[in-house]
Amino acid sequence: MCLSNNRDRAVTFSNTILLAAEVSINGQLRHLCGYHNKVTGSKASAPKSLWVEAASRVTRSTGVDFGYDQPAKPAKGKVKTNKPAAKVKPTAVALGNAMLIAIPAKPGTVHGDNLIPVGDFPSFMTDYAKALIPQRPKSRGGMRSRGSDSMKGVEIVSNFDNGTYDVIIADSAKKIVKAIDAVAEAKRPQVNAALYAQLDKLYPKWTFLLFCFSEDTAGKAGSALVSYEPMAEFEHVLYLPGLDGHSGMIEQGNVELNHTIVLSSHRMVDNGALKTVNFTERAIEQKLPFLPKQVIGHVIPQGTMVPQGDFLFSCEEVTAGTFRALRAKPPGWLKVFGEQSSTPFYIGKD
Repeated sequence: MCLSNNRDRAVTFSNTILLAAEVSINGQLRHLCGYHNKVTGSKASAPKSLWVEAASRVTRSTGVDFGYDQPAKPAKGKVKTNKPAAKVKPTAVALGNAMLIAIPAKPGTVHGDNLIPVGDFPSFMTDYAKALIPQRPKSRGGMRSRGSDSMKGVEIVSNFDNGTYDVIIADSAKKIVKAIDAVAEAKRPQVNAALYAQLDKLYPKWTFLLFCFSEDTAGKAGSALVSYEPMAEFEHVLYLPGLDGHSGMIEQGNVELNHTIVLSSHRMVDNGALKTVNFTERAIEQKLPFLPKQVIGHVIPQGTMVPQGDFLFSCEEVTAGTFRALRAKPPGWLKVFGEQSSTPFYIGKD
């Protein structure tokens, strides 16, 4: 899930590059979630070698949908479908906007140290994309402050990544509302309490990261990288945010993709199918030695319409060099929107 926070000033996130990896950091197994986009859109073309499959059945014993196949329990009584979000009057006119990401980390384990500064390496995510499509002929961190007793479960990282972001890390999306005043005024987005309340129901016990940036310097925004220890039920899958919403609201039905997806595992063995990444900024290999240099992945052509949801990948399939994405609704989708298809939907490449 990566959503624009503001409702009255939509931000177009396009040419998205997503990175999911299983890595070893100081001997500890961690998952990476990397996000990159262009804040203003373009109409870049992409290869069309894509298959999209709506599976007719689920074989639970073989983990066809990666252990994410238990739909939320139906709500008791009458279910209201497609209930519109409540209108929220902004408390003030804001100049900032934000990228909102949820990750399935073990509760209480994500802090400022999990944020990986990449501002000194502006090309690293496009380098990953280039590995999949062969091309033809500073101060990095920020000041960290833990929340007070009234903000338990919240951490603020100010001026992160060469000053581009103020980052709020919270164990509840609703807590972002109380913490928003700690963000620099120029980066402070409008409070969107209705969205945050929905997200707590959609992603119960997940960790939320709000990357706040000034729209005056939006060209510097668009890249985020975080490491985390996954929840037990996500240890065997790689997760990437895919929930769509560019105007501060969660879209429903089918949504349009324009994504390059990059996957890796430190357990991968090169069988000839892996792509090698050549980093433009070579210093990244010394600064962030755990970043994968061999990857698999795929470019999803612009205009591909798929059901709303996130992306899940089996770690075992990634290790074997297989690209197969499950388009999965958030765990609490049924509770919020009252409809959820029981038919798994996959995206893969030929």
